Amino acid sequence: MPTYKPETFSISIRRLVENALKGDLDIPEFQREFVWTKDQVKDLLDSLIKGYPIGSLLVWDLSDYLTGKHVFERKNREWIIDGQQRIVSLCLLMSKKPYWMELDEWNKLLGRYKIKVNILTLDVALEYPNMKKDPAWIYPHEIFCVDKEEDLEKVATELSNKINSKLFTKIYDNVKRIWDLQDISLPQIKVNTSLENIATIFERINSAGTRVKQADVALSYIAAYNEGWIREKFMKYLDDLEDEGFYFDPTLIIRAITTIGDNKAILREVSEDFLKNKNGILDVAFSSFRQSMEKMILDLRNVGILSSEIIYAKNTIIPLIYLYHKFPNQFDFNKAFHFFLLALAQGRYSGSAESTLQEDINIIQSTSSFEEAVKKLHEKINTMKITKDVVKNSVHYQGEGRFLKLVLYLVVYKNQAVDWFTKTRLGFFKLNEINKDFTIEEHHFFPRSLLRNVGYDKDKREALANIAFINPGTNKKFREQPYTYIKKYNIDKKELLKQLIPQDEQLWKLENYEDFLDKRSEIIADELRNFMVSLYPQFYIMK
Repeated sequence: MPTYKPETFSISIRRLVENALKGDLDIPEFQREFVWTKDQVKDLLDSLIKGYPIGSLLVWDLSDYLTGKHVFERKNREWIIDGQQRIVSLCLLMSKKPYWMELDEWNKLLGRYKIKVNILTLDVALEYPNMKKDPAWIYPHEIFCVDKEEDLEKVATELSNKINSKLFTKIYDNVKRIWDLQDISLPQIKVNTSLENIATIFERINSAGTRVKQADVALSYIAAYNEGWIREKFMKYLDDLEDEGFYFDPTLIIRAITTIGDNKAILREVSEDFLKNKNGILDVAFSSFRQSMEKMILDLRNVGILSSEIIYAKNTIIPLIYLYHKFPNQFDFNKAFHFFLLALAQGRYSGSAESTLQEDINIIQSTSSFEEAVKKLHEKINTMKITKDVVKNSVHYQGEGRFLKLVLYLVVYKNQAVDWFTKTRLGFFKLNEINKDFTIEEHHFFPRSLLRNVGYDKDKREALANIAFINPGTNKKFREQPYTYIKKYNIDKKELLKQLIPQDEQLWKLENYEDFLDKRSEIIADELRNFMVSLYPQFYIMK
């Protein structure tokens, strides 16, 4: 069997920008827009002037390629898989619009990304008002726009007349130095091979330092062989999801679709037939995925997960979606959600745990009933001991404290708690409408500033047991102890109870903070255990 290797060669910046202008270089339609900051563009020019390397580029020469991001004519091109941000930045510095970018969008970028270079010192900076009074600061495109080397003398002469005619030689040398940046050669890796070899090639490229997601590989093939599919179906659906408050990275979505359609969560193992949509199998999987996702979002909202922001390890939804798909008539949300929560708690699919995800997909795929699938999944996972001491020692934003905060929020939401200060139900607007952009927002029951002033360290101030929940936008500038502001704002004790706040008013005083943490930790532990057991009682009997 022949060994396929990526082709590596050099390309000048001048040629690279020309290819972007003409459309010989394009970007896949699934790629997101230009996101580099002004400082990143400035640093790119500074690195070029100082001779620092700016990395290699990765392009995919796919002979069957038909469409790019914005254009439809049938013209073979090379896709930029890694390097879009640098190429657009170079185009900005040269004031030359890339082929794939809309004119309005391009003009906005030009108006925002104003980078200047000092022709005397070669310093690079973002434009500020006083620069306009100093003729030494110029836009780099004023030099890059010169077509012929012999015309550089004219540019240098004009600048020296404005600055100091005695500095002509220095100015000319610096003008020439900037103009010559276009001839710097960048390493470019070009891939042109079949899907059966592409996984290995990308692994080799990744090991060399260029990070390419396997989802980019899969999405590129889908885009290449299914004209308009990514743009008209996939990306539009992502936008619709985001409007609903559920944005997920394209990697996750494509992995969920391949799981449903090809039983593959490991993208490099997905069949070429599936990616080519042979006999419509990709369309069928996408339709099934959307149905499952719709049901999942509805069920998640019912328990208080109103946006994807609340799910801090998003890969955990993939087995959940697959269970919806595989057992639509047997699906029991509580039991599936119980597994989902424990998987979150243990970081089951975090990092590069693709094999663990695939193992769980295989379990679901091989079972004949939902009950069998959920039982076997739970055999792979441990229960979490939620005790008073565990709660008391947990910091709300890290480790197991982050998970316990999520479950605490779910309990509070189930209790139909309201924001103490606006009297609006958590997760809702005033008109009883769900806030689709809602994310968990904390209120420190005992203000951190008070606790800091009497000597409590950060972990004690940020203790899970000191956290209550409010709606986004609520004014949290409370400096008094709870005993004072509860009475000041006439906060109903019943609403405090819904957030598991001890009812003993003496515990609301600053001098009793330790006793408050002790009592509330006990209450939280009991309620969180009860909540978890209520989702899947059989699991705790088995354990």
